Amino acid sequence: MEAPRPSAETLRRARLYWEQARDDLKAAAQSLKAGAGLESGYLSAQAASNALSTVCCLHGRFQLPTHSPARMAGLCEELDARFAALGDACAGLEEVQQHSPFAPPEPAAALALARRALEQGGAVCEEVRAYLREHRGRFFAP
Repeated sequence: MEAPRPSAETLRRARLYWEQARDDLKAAAQSLKAGAGLESGYLSAQAASNALSTVCCLHGRFQLPTHSPARMAGLCEELDARFAALGDACAGLEEVQQHSPFAPPEPAAALALARRALEQGGAVCEEVRAYLREHRGRFFAP
């Protein structure tokens, strides 16, 4: 038996998370092009957190461990097994968060880290997009 459809307010909040995730991913790509590697990495991690927050919100979970994409993916995995595939991507995004903006890595290393983070954040967003597409009748179309 399928769970009841979320309230209009829950759908509105989830859509805001989703839109913010897309905006964050676009900003990460722009930051990478501008050579701001660490900023790009942070934005990619934020995009993943917002995308995963979309799924959690749609299922009534509002107190989230937004500091940890891996823990958020674990919450999403409880709802749908497809999110188990995000373990490596989320671990990579958590690695980005370990870098201090006050002691950034070498520029070349920061750009390499940002490229990986952009791919990983994109993978998380794609998985959430696939989930939303599959359930667009119950939630919304991405």
